[in-house]
Amino acid sequence: MILRVVTPPKTLVETEVTEVTAPGVAGQLGVLPQHATFLGQLEAGMVSFTAAGKREKIVVSGGYAEVVDDVVTILADDAEFVETIDVSTARAEAERLRERLSSAGGSEQDIDGLLKALRLAEIRGGQSS
Repeated sequence: MILRVVTPPKTLVETEVTEVTAPGVAGQLGVLPQHATFLGQLEAGMVSFTAAGKREKIVVSGGYAEVVDDVVTILADDAEFVETIDVSTARAEAERLRERLSSAGGSEQDIDGLLKALRLAEIRGGQSS
């Protein structure tokens, strides 16, 4: 089965895999070869997959996952391999967002945006899965 992880600026991954796990909005999605055709929404979280016997992890900001004919395509606004993340910077960003939320007096939409950004910063900082 083939996994493709695509963001607006680039294709991050295009490789043969034996399984994929992704953070669906209704729970974790597990995909094995010969999976039924599927289209679902993803939330911010960890996509993991096994390629050439090695387990890999990518943080995605949310997006969509499609499975068709043994090809899993993940479309995300942003995605990065876990090992490329500067954890201290991500944790500092999470703390900054917590402070903004504690003093937030904006609209519901503003607060929702801050909560989503905080969730992603916590995942990037290894504080949440």
